[in-house]
Amino acid sequence: MPKSLIHYEPRDRWAHVLTVTWSLVGIGILLTAAGWLLGKVSAALVPFLLAVVIVFVFRSPVAYLEQRGMKRGTAVGLCYLIGFVVLGTALGFIVPALVEQVREFIMAFPRYYDRASEMLLDLQTRYQALIVPPWLEEALANLQETITEQSAEWSATLAKEVFSVGGSAVSLLGNFVLALVVGFWVLKDLPVINKEAVLLAGPHRRDEASIVTQKVSRILSGYFRGQLVLSSATAIIVTVGLSLVGVPYSLVIGLLAGVFNVIPWIGPALIAVIAGIAAAFVSPLHIAGALIVCVGAQQVTEIFIQPRVMSEQVDLHPLLVIFSLLAGGTLFGFAGLVLAIPVAAISKGLFVYYFEKYTDSKLASEDGALFRTKDDDTCECPTTDPETQMTAEDANETAEENA
Repeated sequence: MPKSLIHYEPRDRWAHVLTVTWSLVGIGILLTAAGWLLGKVSAALVPFLLAVVIVFVFRSPVAYLEQRGMKRGTAVGLCYLIGFVVLGTALGFIVPALVEQVREFIMAFPRYYDRASEMLLDLQTRYQALIVPPWLEEALANLQETITEQSAEWSATLAKEVFSVGGSAVSLLGNFVLALVVGFWVLKDLPVINKEAVLLAGPHRRDEASIVTQKVSRILSGYFRGQLVLSSATAIIVTVGLSLVGVPYSLVIGLLAGVFNVIPWIGPALIAVIAGIAAAFVSPLHIAGALIVCVGAQQVTEIFIQPRVMSEQVDLHPLLVIFSLLAGGTLFGFAGLVLAIPVAAISKGLFVYYFEKYTDSKLASEDGALFRTKDDDTCECPTTDPETQMTAEDANETAEENA
């Protein structure tokens, strides 16, 4: 090796490190600016976010029907029709009972407060002979006074929230209809959109862009479809279990369990607290039953359902889950909690891909911990998915046709 190369190698290496460092700083600044901008226009992005969910839920069924010879627009319409039938049938059974339970809860709320006050007075009468420390007696007195003062405010807030549900439902319905329209056109033209996105990567990056697109699509599709199945299963198990135990408002709590199931650990814990509070007004035995049902539902879904419906691409180590939830919740609040898992799964998948590509070594394996994945997931080959397949030859032909 010439001396000149040996002499300038350290300087070139430091120049490369500085270039990479400033590139990362620039990327961080751009991401921060993008997050600030998204926060300003977040309300307008709701239908598009719903459309993304719709696209990734129906993406594989539409591709399956298209492979069987059906036109893509017809396949999208058929999937929509089946989805409407299933959703309409479910809502036909759920909505009347849900409305009735919500009405009963609103009417029973004052009685629950009176009963709680009676329980507190009974405890004071039963144990008044005991020597209670002054600080504890003062704390109990302050607690009773606070509950009495806040009862009117709680009732007014509850009534306000009930009336605001109508306006929120109308807004959500409008966003959902718009999301259906956006999702239809995206699903219909998804192969062309994918090809155009790969073309934007340039002639030297098209194969890599195709692989990255495939990975991200598979992760998001597996997450949304798997989460839909998990949430539905959790809602059914909690609803049926609480009904058998005799806990009131089992349908409302079950639906909340399905919604909050998208937040690992935090959501199920919150549902267990809600079910325990509802059961407390029946008997202490019902509290134990409600907690057993909620914990059992979580264990059943995690042990028997989750491994079969969640893609291996979404599989994250508990340490990564905890870190992503803490970081997402701290930075972006509730939205960060909901999006933490798919974002972390995508980040893990892309990190493994680029690490293995640039180091020419294998990082992920089936028996791994932080980087657990299937063996066939790390191959650097063009995708065979009809919606994401794009070789260099196809890209060149498409560019020539456009020219």
